[in-house]
Order: sequence, then structure tokens, then C-alpha cells
Amino acid sequence: MKKQIFSGLVSFVLLFSIIPTIAEAQIQEERVIVYYKDKVEKTIIGKVKGKIKKEYKNVSAIAVTVPSTSIETLKKDPNVKLVEKDVLIKVNTQTADWGITRTAAQKAWNSGLTGKGIKVAIVDTGIAKHDDLMIAGGVSTVDYTSSYTDDNGHGTHVAGIVGAENNSIGIVGIAPDADVFAVKSLDQNGYGYLSDTIEAIDWSITNKMDIINLSFGTTTHSATLQQIVDKAYSQNILVVAAAGNNGTADGSIDTIEYPARYESVIAVAATDSADKRTSFSATGSTIEVSAPGEGILSLFLNNQYARMSGTSMAAPYVAGNLALLKQSNGTLSAKELRLKLQQGVVDLGAVGKDTWYGYGIIQAPVATSTTKEPTQSTEVRYNSKTALATNKSAYKIGEAVSLTVTSYDQNGKILAGANAQIVILEKFRVVKVFKGTTNSYGQFKVAYNTSRRNSLKGLYHVQAKTTKEGYNMSESVQRFKLR
Repeated sequence: MKKQIFSGLVSFVLLFSIIPTIAEAQIQEERVIVYYKDKVEKTIIGKVKGKIKKEYKNVSAIAVTVPSTSIETLKKDPNVKLVEKDVLIKVNTQTADWGITRTAAQKAWNSGLTGKGIKVAIVDTGIAKHDDLMIAGGVSTVDYTSSYTDDNGHGTHVAGIVGAENNSIGIVGIAPDADVFAVKSLDQNGYGYLSDTIEAIDWSITNKMDIINLSFGTTTHSATLQQIVDKAYSQNILVVAAAGNNGTADGSIDTIEYPARYESVIAVAATDSADKRTSFSATGSTIEVSAPGEGILSLFLNNQYARMSGTSMAAPYVAGNLALLKQSNGTLSAKELRLKLQQGVVDLGAVGKDTWYGYGIIQAPVATSTTKEPTQSTEVRYNSKTALATNKSAYKIGEAVSLTVTSYDQNGKILAGANAQIVILEKFRVVKVFKGTTNSYGQFKVAYNTSRRNSLKGLYHVQAKTTKEGYNMSESVQRFKLR
């Protein structure tokens, strides 16, 4: 996790971790947030030769720039509750998706729950256009652009985990029909002032979002940030945040960051495919639930896909799961839905709530007959299975990589004529896509030809999925090395 400059910065570790940094010497002006006891009073700002940068609708505060010598004057004003540094937020990603299977999302979809009609705000670096995602709208709160398009990649990855479409390409999000909104509060380098994040949450409240995802964190408490997330929760909005990526090896220290530490926010820890706490995941008494957060395949810039790890990835699993819960229980309050989230987990670690996993790993809800949405068709759909295999685990550059996809039904019977897709990724880059149909043996075989001219040494990820009329889509992942 990188440190930043404390002219008001906060750093995000994957999940996002916000951390303040050291002030520069000889600062003539500073960005601060003035938090008032009651109503905003702007007169004092003019008296100290400050400039107002942002005003908010849902919290009694304004963001300003003032001469550094005037900060003490502001603090002494009887109407001012406190003056906070306008911290800068930074995201650092560590390095598909098995998480969909582990959270039982397909059972939710089969029961008619897809997040339809639920509004989820992704407060992050924005969201890039992608063939695998529909963006419902959004806003930019950063100074340098009015566009909410992602120019970093983190926000797009987070958004895909929530709402990538359930179509014939790429991946699928846990709530594929949710209305995903891009709320850009971080720039192309993953930095953004605290005031930009507060404005983003303020916008989310005003525009009546149902769920707000915050895949970032800071070790610095902010009264204004706490006030705005508390306001969101009081307005029946569920707020989800990454717990942090600064966990210790033995998990014995409370390392949960803000805003996940606040009572009004659902703090999310990260697990791996073996249902174990990831080594980086923060621990502490305010961990509420856990979710998949290691090696997660999701959307990326330039219509690509990428794997990332962190509590940044675990949080949107929970946000998407809450979209399913809200669709199924539309009359319940945010507090009641939060309780259902806690009750619907699979307990991990110590019995009951613990400091590593909270109540446990989330599980998608299944609609009852009274909550299931009517469909146009009564067709029965069956589950399918996809197997992906390579003829060996490591290859020399110049060799052909043999890949075989086999499609089965839920009873192990082969499925001929199924549509198959194989995607090969090297780090964040899609290097090859194969499409075809399974043969009479239920197989689709391809050879990926490597070359010294175009191939790089390292670890490659392969995703395969198959679909057939009357069956649900299934997928499998594999890896191989080029040396």
C-alpha cells in the first residue's frame, strides 16, 4: 500500500485502503472540509480569503481552499464544529470467477432474482464502456473531467462484479440486471480528494440509490465522512465498504479501515477459493461478512477482462447480493435487509461472528413463490457443467497449448452441440478468444499457438464457458505457464 501526501491524502489498497501522508513544507494554500455545528455559514470563508470548491445537500459542510495560516481562525469560529484535511484517496490493485459459484448466485437467478430494478452506486474511478455491462447513469465529482468514464480500471472491475450482464460473452455479475451507476470520485491514477468522495455519496443519497459500494478505505477518521454515510443509512440506503488490505499474517490485530469501521457501513473481508481468509484481508470486531476476493475475473478497460484480488473485489459481491435481497424483499428497511444478509451466510472460522469472517461468507438468496417475478416462459432449465483441461501445465514458447472444453448435464451426461467459448488472458490482457460448438463427445478442442515474436513468458489464465438451449450457462477456469 502506497503512502500519499497529507495535504490531505488517503490511500486505497485494492480494497482500497486510505492512508494519510505527510504535509509538504511551505504550503501556501490547503484544501480542507469545514464541518458546521448547524447550518453552513459562508461568511467566515470570505473573511479568511478562502474559496469554496464544493457544497453538499445532505451534510452541513463545505469543501474550501484557504491559506494555511487561516485554518486556526476557522477552527475558532463558534459555528464551526471542526476543520478536516481534504484527504486524497489512492487505489492500488494487487493482483473467473469462482466467486459466482461459491456465493450460489445461479440458484438466485433460477428463482427469478437478478437485481432487476435495484440501483447500485459504484463510488470509485468511474466505469468504462464495455460490451458486457450496461451503465445506468452517473456523475463525476473530480475536478479535471465531467465524464464518469473510468480511466484507471479499478471501478470498471468492481462494477463488473456487481452487474456484468448474463449474456453469451465474458463474465456475469452477481446481480446482472441491477442498475449500475458510475460515480467517479477518483482520477486516472486512483487518487481523489476526500471532498470528492463525500460529494459522490451526497449525490447517491440525492439520487435515491438503494446501495452504495465503497471499495476503498483510510486509517484516518473523518467526522464528515461518518456523517454522510450515517445519513445514507438513515435514508434506507445500504452502504458497503472494503475492510482493508493491510491484514497481518496471524490476523490478531484490528486493521479495519474507514469507512468500513463505521457502524452504519457493512465491512467486508476477503476469502479465497478454499473459503480461507486471504492473507491481506483486514481483521477486527467490525467485520460483518466475508466474500470472494482473490483472483477475481471481471471487466477492465478497452473492453477487456482482468483478474484482481483484494477486499475491493469482495465488497461488490456483497453489494450485488444485497441487490438480490432487496429485489426479493422490497418492503423491508435497510436494517432488516442487513439482518437478512447476516442470517443468510455460511459460517466460517469460529462458531458465530468472529474477527476474520464476521458472520460468514455471503450466500445469494432464493426467491419464494410470492417474491419470484413472473416470467414470459414456463420452460424448465437444467444445470450444466463445464470442464476445461490443458495437456500439460507448462509450455515452452513456440509450443502449441492444447485446450479441451467438455460440457455435461447435471447428471454427468455429455452435451453435444453446446456453444463454447475459451478466453485466454495474460495479466490484464485478452490475448485470444475461441468460439465453437461441442462435438458428439461433448468436447470443443482448440490449439493456442505461441511464438517467440508475440508471446510473453509468465502465467496465463484461461476461462471457458458453455451454453445450450434449455440449460443454464456454466464455466470453468484453468492456468498454464509459458517459459
